Amino acid sequence: MTMGFEEITTHLKQRFPMLMVDRILEIELGKSIKALKNVTSNEIQFPGHFPGYPIMPGVLIVEAIGQCASILFSRTTGQGQHQGEVLVLGSISEMRFFVPVLPGHTMILDVTILKMMPGVALVEGIATVDGTMVAKGKLSFGRKVF
Repeated sequence: MTMGFEEITTHLKQRFPMLMVDRILEIELGKSIKALKNVTSNEIQFPGHFPGYPIMPGVLIVEAIGQCASILFSRTTGQGQHQGEVLVLGSISEMRFFVPVLPGHTMILDVTILKMMPGVALVEGIATVDGTMVAKGKLSFGRKVF
């Protein structure tokens, strides 16, 4: 199962400039998701991070992994997409950044569910560029009703 940009926006509450997933390449409900993020030079963070040597901020790589996890969780459980609820980040652990991500790169994001209970999940995310691991870590998140 794949998803294009329009369908992705129906599963995420984030919008420009915080939408970090361009396409879903594969999704196996309850197990894993593989997505693509095109890193372009006209993104809002690059003039300041860093002038003369633009690098994708690590926090935005984590955000991309989290958005993939949110799509996987909501597609699997049906939670987190309704009005008055949102999926929120609970923790980040063992997150490592290995290689800078630069404008022109295409990040592939692989997210696997490690544990899922009603309303919460723990996932592991790996980001790669051209087959090279650029970041890896674990995220937990839960459903918040407001």
